[in-house]
Amino acid sequence: MIDGILYDGVTGDRREVRAEPIGGKLQLTHSDGSLETIDAAVLRRIDRDPDKLRIGRSDREGWRLLVPAAAKSDFDPLLGKEERYGRWIDRIGLVPALVTFGVITAGIVAIGYLSPKWIAPHVPESWERNVGDAIVGDFGDNRCRGAEGQRVLDKLVERLDPGATHGPNAIRIATLDFPIFNAAALPGAHIVVFQGALDEVEDPDALAGVVAHEIAHVRRRHVTQALIRELGIGALIRLFAGDVGVNAQQLVSLSYTRENEAEADRDAIVMLRRANISPKPTGDLFVQLANEMGEEPGFTGEFLQSHPLSRKRAERFVAAAQKGVTYRHALSDGEFHALKLMCRSGEQS
Repeated sequence: MIDGILYDGVTGDRREVRAEPIGGKLQLTHSDGSLETIDAAVLRRIDRDPDKLRIGRSDREGWRLLVPAAAKSDFDPLLGKEERYGRWIDRIGLVPALVTFGVITAGIVAIGYLSPKWIAPHVPESWERNVGDAIVGDFGDNRCRGAEGQRVLDKLVERLDPGATHGPNAIRIATLDFPIFNAAALPGAHIVVFQGALDEVEDPDALAGVVAHEIAHVRRRHVTQALIRELGIGALIRLFAGDVGVNAQQLVSLSYTRENEAEADRDAIVMLRRANISPKPTGDLFVQLANEMGEEPGFTGEFLQSHPLSRKRAERFVAAAQKGVTYRHALSDGEFHALKLMCRSGEQS
């Protein structure tokens, strides 16, 4: 049996366990003597670390098992052959893959044209998920763990985009305990909302519009487009090689083109209309933010940096409100209250 450290993804507690691969399953012996058996089908390597092997579960976000690097060979029967760079690159080799990609890149540069919008859809979503998981992990203890608040966030996403919280490409939304007004889409269908935004937004319908806008960025692959546009083709090469090469702050600060923002606005309005949520509060919020664009960076500074606003864009939401329609609020008062307290519940990890 091998000594390991377990994080269950729920409590944030650090637990000492004994781990043993047995017959295609992983058996964990907890400190109280209880046994836990996990099927190999849900286990996966989550990164490469020369000092230890990190194992995650596809069915439980945040679950981590850490064992010494010397024990890696003991877990190969469970986890399969380690993918050093990704299936395609491992199959043909890193150098041929880089040469192939270099030829493609040279061809594009040679004709003087590089289109992130064209390239982004060809970036495998599995690579994006790996990058997104790593970036969200960078936030560490700043991620809020209030269970009721998380339930409300997931419910809001599901209402705006039915089915979005299920399946292999499910949107995963989290709240970060930073006192700045911001929300951002990250690679791999991740969305983060900052506590500063929850503190400042007074109407849950306005928050729904902000979240819908970020969902649209995810669905349109705008994050990947911005990554390619701002960091260059080298960012894709790092993705090929499994080296993220960027940090959380860089990705949160990625800015979008006017076309990206217009697309996200249109999609957000459609989502709000489908969910029978008034777009006017979102428009009012964006008008307020647009009015503050000329001020020194404050609580809106981060949001305006990544989401440049114009009064015309803001007023589009106001104009989208239909007269005579009886709208439903995005959240109840109790749900909105629980969401605002999400980072103060004492359940952070």
